[in-house]
Amino acid sequence: MGKSPCSESVFDPLISEACNLIHLNLGRAISLTALASAVHRSPSRFAHRFKDATGVPLRRYILWCRIRVAVEAAVRGSSLTEAAYAAGFSDSAHLSRTFRSTFGIAPSLLFKRDQLRVTFME
Repeated sequence: MGKSPCSESVFDPLISEACNLIHLNLGRAISLTALASAVHRSPSRFAHRFKDATGVPLRRYILWCRIRVAVEAAVRGSSLTEAAYAAGFSDSAHLSRTFRSTFGIAPSLLFKRDQLRVTFME
């Protein structure tokens, strides 16, 4: 995926602030309405501005961030259930479905550390 949509290259300070809020709250529910309110924009205007600045819709970005946190936790030795909760998924099945739809493989492959290497680019 290359650079994170909310890396330092984002020139929109409002979107950078929103990305920081997302990362600080990944373990909790994140709603468009609450995030838009936190940056003093209407939900529709914020959603449009987020996608324009990052190239991805807000929901997709949040899911990507959650997958990343879950993968990092699993690679460090957490179970899929622990990793799912740490990343803000409702349960390991939700993580598994999201991971499989994103990458086309089951997240359980992460536990075969000698067979899979995971690298995230910032």
